[in-house]
Amino acid sequence: MYPLNWKAEGQPCLIIGAGHVALRKVRGLLEAGARVTVAAPEAEEAILALAREGRIRYWREAFREGVERGFVFVVSTAGAEDVARYLSRAAEEERFLYNAADFPALGNCALPAHFSRGSLTVAISTEGKSPAFSRYIKSWLEESIPEEFGPWLDRLAALREEAKGKIQTSAERERFWRTAFSRRVTALAAAGHFEEAEEYIRHAMGGFGPES
Repeated sequence: MYPLNWKAEGQPCLIIGAGHVALRKVRGLLEAGARVTVAAPEAEEAILALAREGRIRYWREAFREGVERGFVFVVSTAGAEDVARYLSRAAEEERFLYNAADFPALGNCALPAHFSRGSLTVAISTEGKSPAFSRYIKSWLEESIPEEFGPWLDRLAALREEAKGKIQTSAERERFWRTAFSRRVTALAAAGHFEEAEEYIRHAMGGFGPES
């Protein structure tokens, strides 16, 4: 497996099945800005509500070969192995991403459990071997990583631009950032003391400037 963040905004995605697993996938894709279609003969009320609100398309129909065409990402959740095997072959031939939530070994990609702190995204994957364990690790890390890291990341983006103007080479900037993230800085940021953390980094930045 090769970990990759995918820009799903505006991308056409298809979910086969419309139960509670499908609902989780739908919500995640909607959060990422994807255009979502769900195909199933019956659907959970929450999925029907999303369709009524115009947030997704719902095709009330059983699976048929060819329904996947035109989509860049397909997820199967219906628990039908013949459908999963067909989509596995189709994904190879038609070159789309396929997540087999019902038969993980047949997909060409796995969806990690994840959570966000602003622009910081933490993802955990077991390569489909145990989604429940992924969710456990996710909950564990969510309790450990403070909310303050979201706004701190925004401040780091500004500091990164500042460092580009003061530290001339990319090698020196890389070395600087390796030393800048000390336990002291991280503790200050976690406590919401952003100004103090910024001051510490700016002080360290001075040692990497042209005069150093």
